Amino acid sequence: MKVSLTLRLLTVLLTQFAMKTIFVINDNSAEARHAAEFALSIATSLRLNILLGNYYVKEYKSVELVTIGDFSSDVTEVDFKPDLSYHLRLILNKTPSAFKPEILETDISNKDESAVAELINKNNIWMFIKGFGIEENESKNNKNLNVQTILNKVLCPLMLISSEWKIKDLERMVYLADLRYCRIQIVKYLTELAKPLNADLMIAHLTAKGLPHLAEQYALSIFNEEIAVNVSYENLYFNNIRERDLSIAIDVFINGLHNDLLVMVNHQFHFEEIIGTYITYKLPSNITVPVLVFPS
Repeated sequence: MKVSLTLRLLTVLLTQFAMKTIFVINDNSAEARHAAEFALSIATSLRLNILLGNYYVKEYKSVELVTIGDFSSDVTEVDFKPDLSYHLRLILNKTPSAFKPEILETDISNKDESAVAELINKNNIWMFIKGFGIEENESKNNKNLNVQTILNKVLCPLMLISSEWKIKDLERMVYLADLRYCRIQIVKYLTELAKPLNADLMIAHLTAKGLPHLAEQYALSIFNEEIAVNVSYENLYFNNIRERDLSIAIDVFINGLHNDLLVMVNHQFHFEEIIGTYITYKLPSNITVPVLVFPS
């Protein structure tokens, strides 16, 4: 059964569940379905709930109803768009898992970016997710949420998922940062994500523009004394990358070291060189794995 919720009822339910929640922006596209399927995989492994934010205008078709006996007929409007929540529940029912995430929905079709950000901040949203293609994919209704604007207003990170990426468990994650400005809270968050999956988590030092490279021993001392000592995770690693050409570095991270997730901070250090000035409606062609962007 489809769950339709007002914001007030949604807040009550999420509070009752007292669990972290993944918010998926659902514009009823193939990219949104792909992103939601991956969100379900994460939610099942990490014991999280899922909230679908339905951001599309439902389309209806006329169906003629005939009453047998007097041959009277009537015309009604029936929603014929596929139901993403129903699709996810079908997957969930076929998945042998001890934990079954709760799948909720809310209508955000009339909300702007500020209202969506408010919804995210007021509820127990741990991450929000948006599916992307590698080509420009404007909505048929010429209506799209600007996720960059939402990210600028929320406290949780945004995961961008390319429709070209084949869904799988995350095995290797890399946080791209200048080690001198590495945020320990981000590392702790990533540890929460990595532990249930037994995934490797790498802190990759990429020197910020205008700053000198870190000597290897000095970089290791910062990692060991400032980061590793404050994060209890045996699969936490460090790599001091001296490559200045970020296109080469990204190729190594994805195709050489086989990382499944790139992590960076919005508008800081290497973000604009890798993603662009801001997040648009497509991902760069060389980004073939999910990207997790934290608020600055």
